[in-house]
Amino acid sequence: MRGPADTRAAARTAPTGSKRVVSTRTRSIWLWQLVLAAAVVVIMLVITTLTTSQLVHAPLVIGAALLIIISAVVMIIPWDRVPRAAIVAVPLADTCAIGVMSLGGELRLEFLWCFPVAWIATHYSARWLVAAFALISAVIAVDAMNASMSSLATLRFAIVLLCLAFLGVLFRQMARRTTAMKALLRSQAGRTQRTLSRVSAQQARATQMFDGVNIAIARVTPSGELVSPNAAYLELYGIDPEDPTQPPRTVDYESQRGRALSADERPVRRAARGEHLDGERGWVFDHHGQWRAVSVSTQPLPPVGDESPSTLLMVQDITELTQEKRGRENLAAVVSHELRTPITVMLGNVDLMRDDENLTDEQVERLDTIDRAAERMLALIASILTTDRDTAVPHEPVSLVSLLRESVASFSAAARTRDQSLTLDLAGTFRLAGDAFRLRQLIDNILSNAVKYTPNGGAIRVAARTHDDMIEITISDSGLGIAEEDLPHLFDDYFRAKEAVGSGLPGSGLGMGIAKAIAESHGGSIRVDSAVGRGTTVTITLPEATP
Repeated sequence: MRGPADTRAAARTAPTGSKRVVSTRTRSIWLWQLVLAAAVVVIMLVITTLTTSQLVHAPLVIGAALLIIISAVVMIIPWDRVPRAAIVAVPLADTCAIGVMSLGGELRLEFLWCFPVAWIATHYSARWLVAAFALISAVIAVDAMNASMSSLATLRFAIVLLCLAFLGVLFRQMARRTTAMKALLRSQAGRTQRTLSRVSAQQARATQMFDGVNIAIARVTPSGELVSPNAAYLELYGIDPEDPTQPPRTVDYESQRGRALSADERPVRRAARGEHLDGERGWVFDHHGQWRAVSVSTQPLPPVGDESPSTLLMVQDITELTQEKRGRENLAAVVSHELRTPITVMLGNVDLMRDDENLTDEQVERLDTIDRAAERMLALIASILTTDRDTAVPHEPVSLVSLLRESVASFSAAARTRDQSLTLDLAGTFRLAGDAFRLRQLIDNILSNAVKYTPNGGAIRVAARTHDDMIEITISDSGLGIAEEDLPHLFDDYFRAKEAVGSGLPGSGLGMGIAKAIAESHGGSIRVDSAVGRGTTVTITLPEATP
């Protein structure tokens, strides 16, 4: 039974003015006592009904009255304030009252002693059980002194004592097993509670991480029910977090300001049907009155335990990407238009100059160079600011020797005007396949930087060789060089090294990023080695084509 301190603590936590809280100890005492009292009342009623002559036996009536009085007192006493050891007085008093009932009578009521014996054996130590047996023995002895004891009577009382002793031992063992079981259950409950706490903490952490993702995610059952939508999903579709079953306040559209999707066409219903979506584009008009471009994907989820299969629905807000793409497209259109006009004028004047019969061969060659450069410029304008850099590369044979020679020739005039030495060193023949136009753009971007950032009188060297089925193209110069801390950022869009910015020479910071994208699209790579004041070496590695 629970101690007084536990019960008083429970009583202190009870709200003021509420009903009296009955402790576990009090309920246990009431149960033991009322069961015995009920048995005595029933016995007395049966005696009254069947044989009223027994009611004239004073010990029977007195003993029954004592038990009723004891029971009434038990119901009144505040047991939460009574020491645990003092409670044993109740079953001992019951033992005495039963003894009074059985004195000198013809009824054999000794069996009632099983109630206090079981009570004491269950909740108290063996010494109190021995005390109860001593008290029962004393009652039997008093009864024997008042009546002649035959051998049969002696045997009867011996059997009663033995039965009560075995009953006490049985209840004692059961009580010990019950106590041990309670301790084990408390220990297991503690471990279970700690495990649940850890699981709850992990679940809370997972929920925090899940809500921290800016992609709208939810699990959709075959019936169309949303399960565990994250915060981004609830916000995007205007769903009440307290009641996710309510319809969303966001409307799905086929296109911006286009046709609204029907219920069966909405991503949730399609996910419920198990349709596979991979980055499907659409638009939503959210509850804030804003248009949002979205990319919708689904992924099937296998059943776990008793759950049925479901689908993971992922909706990514790509409004900023879409707006950025539109901005680039508009810029490309403007730039293309503005650049095409002067280049077209340039080509027209070149054609007019070729009509002059007095041109020397050198002048004709230079006009051809201008014509080729202008044509390449028009081709570059057609693909300016292209965002799809990983487009499939055509697998066509490329004459690397011709490509390098043409690139060096196109920059020779600029190098001569700055007294720069521009040399080409080709070691052998090369088998290369890919996009000749893009590969020329790659070489031109690197060679253009070398000529631009190499001072007057400097040296620029272009070389190519094969090594382990790879073609290595190196473009080295004796120019300004690049600081070590700037090297990791060279391929970032719009980045320019401090030395380049300090030189005052114009530049967009896009050339190196484009060069890297072209090299990687051909299965190659690009590496830059440089130091301030010592020049720069760019190494382009491309796979050699199989014969």
